[in-house]
Amino acid sequence: MAELEQNWAAPLVSIDLRKMPPSTFQASAPLADASSSSRVAATSSPFREHLSQVFSDLSGPEVPWNRTTVVALAVLGALWGLLMYSTWAAWGELTADCGREMYVPAVLAEGKVLYRDVWYLYGPVAPYLNSLLFRLFGVNLNVLYWAGSLSALGSAFFLYLTGMRLSSWVVGWTAGAVVLLQAFQPGLFCFPLPYSFSSVYGCLTACIFLWLVIGACTSSSWVWTFGAGTAAAVALLLKIEFGVACYAALFLLLAARGFRERSWKRVVWDLLAILPGALLCVAVIAWMVSIAGVAFITQENVMSWPTSFYMRTYGKYWMEYRGFSLSASALVGAMLRTAILGVVVIGLYWLLRRARSDKSAIFLGAELGVAGLAYLVTFLPWRAQMVFRWIFFPQDMVIYAAVAAAAAWWYFLRRPRTDRILQLALLLTFSSLLAFRILLLMNPAGYPIYYDAPVVLAYLCVMARLIIPRRDPSRQFVLQAEVLVCFACLTAVAFHSIPLYGRAMDYVPLTSERGTIRVSKHMAENYQVALAFMKDEAAKGEFVLSVPEDTSLYFLSATHCPARVFAFTPGMVVPGKMTDELIQEIERAPVRYLIWSNRQFVEYGVPVFGADYDKTLGDYLRSRYRPLRPLLENGPGWNAVIWERKSDGDLK
Repeated sequence: MAELEQNWAAPLVSIDLRKMPPSTFQASAPLADASSSSRVAATSSPFREHLSQVFSDLSGPEVPWNRTTVVALAVLGALWGLLMYSTWAAWGELTADCGREMYVPAVLAEGKVLYRDVWYLYGPVAPYLNSLLFRLFGVNLNVLYWAGSLSALGSAFFLYLTGMRLSSWVVGWTAGAVVLLQAFQPGLFCFPLPYSFSSVYGCLTACIFLWLVIGACTSSSWVWTFGAGTAAAVALLLKIEFGVACYAALFLLLAARGFRERSWKRVVWDLLAILPGALLCVAVIAWMVSIAGVAFITQENVMSWPTSFYMRTYGKYWMEYRGFSLSASALVGAMLRTAILGVVVIGLYWLLRRARSDKSAIFLGAELGVAGLAYLVTFLPWRAQMVFRWIFFPQDMVIYAAVAAAAAWWYFLRRPRTDRILQLALLLTFSSLLAFRILLLMNPAGYPIYYDAPVVLAYLCVMARLIIPRRDPSRQFVLQAEVLVCFACLTAVAFHSIPLYGRAMDYVPLTSERGTIRVSKHMAENYQVALAFMKDEAAKGEFVLSVPEDTSLYFLSATHCPARVFAFTPGMVVPGKMTDELIQEIERAPVRYLIWSNRQFVEYGVPVFGADYDKTLGDYLRSRYRPLRPLLENGPGWNAVIWERKSDGDLK
C-alpha cells in the first residue's frame, strides 16, 4: 500500500496564532463572545481554549518516587528479563551488517587501529568500547549480547525517568516498554546483536541526553548542562545524526535559558559547561584525520558523510527506502493516514466529553475495545492490521512531533517562565530531529527502532491531553486518559512484535569457539561447512576472502580478512584509488580462495555484486578465480560457492 502522511494536528496550522490576543492562552480566560457578526471567532474559540488547556495540563509537577513508581520500574526490569531470556541468542543476521559488529572490535582488541587497519563507517566509540569489553571478558558473542541488552534496559529506564520529570510515569513507562518490545525481535534490527552498535549506543545516549536536558530546564546547576554536553559529544562520536540532534537541542536550551533570564552571563556559563564535550569531539576528530587525511575518513570510511560516494550515489534511494520521502504520493498517503487518526481522536474526545464523572468504566470499556480490535485484525487481511497500527502507533508520528514542537515553542515565547512548556518544546524538537530519517515510516520493527524512543514519549505526552475535553480535569481523569492512550499504543506494538518472536521457534544453534547463535537450520548447515573450510585453510597459511559480505565468517572462524575492507556492499568501495588499493591488497596476500555467497542488495536498488555495482572489482575476481564447488547442495535461503585462484598458466 502506498506510503501516506499528514498530521492530526494539521488544523492547528490553519489558525494564525500570531493574531491571537495573549488572553486567548490564559488558562482562566473566558471564551470569546459569539456575536452574530463573528461566527468564525465563535467557532474557533473552543479550539483555542482546548489548545491552551493542552499546554496547561502539560505543566504538572514532577512525579515523586513512591510504591507505585518503584513497582512500575521493577516491572519494566522484569519485562526486560523475560524478553531477553525467551529470545536468547536468536538475534542478528549472520550474512549482513551484524558480522561487521562482531569482527571489527575483535581485531581492535588484537591491537589493530580503526580506519587505518580495518574499515569502519561510523564514529569510533562503539567499536572501541566493544573491543574493551572483549579484552575484559573475552572475545565471545555473549559479550555483545549483554552489551546490547543492557543498552536496551538503560534506554527504557531513562525514558521512564524522563516521563516522571514530565509529570507522567505512565507515559515514561510505556515508552520504555515499547523500546524493550522492539529491542529483542529476532533479525537484523535488534539491540543484542544489531546491524550497528553505534545505533544501539546512540539510542541509549539519546535517552540519557533527553533526561539530562529535561532536568536542565528546571535547574540552574551547571551539572545538568555539563552532562548534556558530554552526552551530545558521545552521541556525535557514535553516529553523526545522533550528535547533530543532541547539539541542536542543546543550543536551543541555551538560547531559551538566556532568553528567559535576559542574561548573556547565563549563556556564557552554559557554553563553558558544554565546552569539555566539544573539546573531546575536536580531539577525537583530529586523531581520525591524522591517520591519513580528511578525504580518507570522509570518502573511504564514513559513508554517511554528505559528500561521500555512497551518499552521492545511493543516498537518495536509501533515504526514501527508510522513510524520508516528500513525494506527492507519500504526502497524499500521509494525509489519508492522518484523516483516519483524526476521526479516532475526535471520537475519543467526544466520548470522554459525555463522561459525567471520573469513574473508570468508560476508560475500561475503551481499553477493552482496543484489545478486542487488536485481536480481531489478526484474522483480517494485512491491510486491516496496517490501519490498526496507523491509528494506535502512527506511521507519521515524527511529523506530528515536529508540528507540535512549533506550537510548543510559540507558546513558550509567550510564557518563557513556564519550565514544563520548555521541557515539552525540547522533547518534541529533539525527537523530531533525531528521527527525521524515518519521517514517514515509523514502525515498531526494523530500522526505526533505534530512533523512535523519544518520539513515542513525546507523542504519548501530547496525545493523552488532546483527548481530554474538560477544563481543569482531575488528576484521576488525566491519569486514566494517559492509561488509555498508552494501552492502545502498547497493544499495537505488542501485537506486531509477538509474531516476530515466533520466527525463532524453529532456529537451531550454530556453535563456534566464539559463542553460539541461533539461526535457521539451512543457515547453520551452510555456515558450519564454511567455518570448517576457513579454519582448515588458515591452518595451512592460506587466506579466504568472503564476498560480497558475510563478515561473521571471519569472526566465528577466528580468522582474518586479508584486506582492510572486509565487505562489499553498495557504495562501500569507492571507484578509482580505493578500488585499486583493495585489488593490490588481495594480490599481496595472496588470496587463494573466495567464498562467494548469493547475498543481494535490493534495498539499494542494485542487487548483484560485480554486475549492478562494483563492476571493476567483480571483473577482477572473475578473471583471477574460478568456481570450485558449492558449500552444500543449493537450497532455499543463503548459499555460497567456493572459488579458487587460477594458476599462473591459466591467467596468461
